[in-house]
Amino acid sequence: MKETKTKKSTYLRNFIIAITLSAAILAAGALWVLLGWRSALDITLTDLAGDPAALRGFTMRGQSYFDTAHTYWDLHDGYLDTSFALDPDESDDRYHYSAWGASHSTFYAVTPETRDEVNAAAQRVQVYDDNWQMQSTASHFRVMVEISMGSDVLRVALRDVVLDAPISVSANAEVPTTYLDRTSVSYDYTADFSDEVEDTNTDYRYIAGQIFSLGDGRGLAWRYTVADRKAGLYKANPISYDDIAALPTDGKVGDRDVLCATTEFGTLEPFYCPENARQVVCGLPMDDGLTLCVYLDPLNKACADLVNAAGEQVDHVDLGIEGGKGDFSVTVLPRTTDRDAVLKVDYGSTLVALRVQDGKFILNKSLSIEGNIDLNSVDLYMRNAEDAVLNTAGDALLIATPEYTTVGDANAENSYNIYQTGTLLLVYPLDGSAPRYRGRLDNGTDRDWGGQLGENYYSWPAHHYMNYELYEKDREKRL
Repeated sequence: MKETKTKKSTYLRNFIIAITLSAAILAAGALWVLLGWRSALDITLTDLAGDPAALRGFTMRGQSYFDTAHTYWDLHDGYLDTSFALDPDESDDRYHYSAWGASHSTFYAVTPETRDEVNAAAQRVQVYDDNWQMQSTASHFRVMVEISMGSDVLRVALRDVVLDAPISVSANAEVPTTYLDRTSVSYDYTADFSDEVEDTNTDYRYIAGQIFSLGDGRGLAWRYTVADRKAGLYKANPISYDDIAALPTDGKVGDRDVLCATTEFGTLEPFYCPENARQVVCGLPMDDGLTLCVYLDPLNKACADLVNAAGEQVDHVDLGIEGGKGDFSVTVLPRTTDRDAVLKVDYGSTLVALRVQDGKFILNKSLSIEGNIDLNSVDLYMRNAEDAVLNTAGDALLIATPEYTTVGDANAENSYNIYQTGTLLLVYPLDGSAPRYRGRLDNGTDRDWGGQLGENYYSWPAHHYMNYELYEKDREKRL
């Protein structure tokens, strides 16, 4: 009996030791994996040229992420702080890096005055085995625009068009059954082909720049004057798809009641329309409740106005640059204060730095290297800049541009696959003198585990993305 108890005791002791060792091995493995990930994904700053003291007075924030692993970084006065999170709360995290966006579509609907005539002449035609259309012809059209902002949408008219000869129009003949079908313009008469009706100069490029915060809602820049809607900044008030589905029908397709494609919903309220604007290219909320409006005047000179909450101009500057004969567009780069705005002129190597204080512009400087052969090395930073911020002194920009590495042999079939290895930094004085500093934010792709990810691009998505934290006013909001 004693021998049996001894054996049981030995088995139990060995079992406990095995369990303990297994747990220790698993814990050590988990720690090794975590440290490996942290090492591979941490952001580090490498000085390449110039004086690192030039970074004093600058603040720039962002994140690098690989799948669900996020590394946050904060570069301030030359110091780099980082933190790490696995699978952060997306509902909170994404709003720090996502600006308001909008998509829009243009369609050509039969005018309300002629739709009864068009409907009376329509024929029901089988298009596919399970699809029927009501087909007719029309010569009077209203150009309509739908602008989607998140889960909301608005619809407004652009202009009316009368053709010399009628063209084909059609509408789905079936009774709409799904949620989206009940709000779709495909169930009312619209032009089958847009060639005879469209104006490519106005019908597709009417929204300029990014959607921006305006008061307690959203604003957009209306690029051109089209019909009676002037170029300017507008407050957008879209409605939900539920509200659209609840709207009363106001027309017929065959004998079926429909919501006409010419029916407007939501509103675009004019906020500020410069009298001499040929194109309005962006709006942006600034300090003290002011709004920035950037536009081209009739002489193609780029201008900027500060506008108060009542939609009245309080200050004006000439930006010192000119637009071409076609579209002129700028991108507002991420910022850390609403006193400043840095604009990147698209398709060029020009940055515009603005600062406001006490309701006035106190800094207005355009920085361009085009035509300066001595600064060709700076072109990479300027042309591909994804962020640029002013220092506190207001005499230099910290410019950030992505650095990419090609995966695969040059000119090989797989050489087009690239991934981001870091961000190049440049401190560039606003007087156009030589850069004060060059550096590199390394996102870990080419070290430790990161290097292995790069080598195994096809078996493991080795994308390390970098983006920049937006100022609170510029972030997407849940309304």
